[in-house]
Amino acid sequence: MAELTEPTESTESTESTELTGLVADVLQVTAAEVTDDTGPATTAAWTSLRHVQIVARVEQTFGVKLTAREVRGCRSVGALRGVLAEKREAP
Repeated sequence: MAELTEPTESTESTESTELTGLVADVLQVTAAEVTDDTGPATTAAWTSLRHVQIVARVEQTFGVKLTAREVRGCRSVGALRGVLAEKREAP
């Protein structure tokens, strides 16, 4: 797994863009359609299977491991961003 580095504005911006692209790819929508509110409640393409695919891609892409609680709690792109930020800050 990749080691997370100290966040910088550039790192956060790149990570944000990468997350948006990742979610857009899994959901088969354009990146312009992905916002922090994008989730199963707002996007029909976000099914339970796609949720698992998004989580797996996030773990692989960002070199993190999400707990079962985090997986259940990530019900939007904004929530995913929050979990990634927490993982970056963790020792």
